[in-house]
Amino acid sequence: MHSPPATPFVLSLFAALATPAAWALPTAELTSTASGSYRVTHGPTISELTAGKSDATGAPTAVAADMDGYGFTARAALDNTALSAFAATTLAASAAGAGNTHAQASTRLTDFITFAGGSGMGTASLTALLTGTLTGHQTGTAGYQLDIALYDVNDISLGNPLWLATDTRSSAGRQMVTVNDTFMSTFDFEYGKQYGLVARFSVDASDGGVADFSNTTRFALASAPGVRLHSQAGIDYGITAAVPEPESYAMLLAGLGLMGLIAHRRR
Repeated sequence: MHSPPATPFVLSLFAALATPAAWALPTAELTSTASGSYRVTHGPTISELTAGKSDATGAPTAVAADMDGYGFTARAALDNTALSAFAATTLAASAAGAGNTHAQASTRLTDFITFAGGSGMGTASLTALLTGTLTGHQTGTAGYQLDIALYDVNDISLGNPLWLATDTRSSAGRQMVTVNDTFMSTFDFEYGKQYGLVARFSVDASDGGVADFSNTTRFALASAPGVRLHSQAGIDYGITAAVPEPESYAMLLAGLGLMGLIAHRRR
């Protein structure tokens, strides 16, 4: 079985999982976090604010504040396999005084899945779609980072990580970018074995930048007909039957034709 190359996210994930406390009793985790801050100076007066919220079920979480044109808004939510995040900052041209703003939003899904409906080995695919926009300018910046990893829980516990699928994508700066990206990886799995799936998505913006991924990372698993998937977190990954190739249709039609001929002769 091929193990994709380790990314910094994968290495940090392995470091966290490679302790007995992390893998002995794995539990699912769904979190959404939003935070922001501003610092505004008016002569000798400095106004500062830092705000943050987090939800342990992945429910929509948001924070927002403004001070004399220096403001921030951050929102995050995890809905089944949709990880959405939004971070925006304002820096009005006519804003009084001097200051800076920052906003960050993130979602994280940690799940443990088991394939059923067969024996031995099978093949499946993991697909993720990333859509959103980054808006920066002369002073403002915006960025995002997406990390996905699918791994064998048993191999992690033995200190020999086997990564079935991994992907890391990121972008940051003062540019204006429209993101429409797709990631797909095919992997082999063993029926009845437990696998870990981690998906982490975060956005950040500063000093007038905006990172809008309100309808972003959606991912799904697909496999052969009859394959069922158990999710510890109760997530519906939309596992579906693979679309037959043209050759499969031809064989099916030929088989039906042969059955019809046999039935006709029996009459």
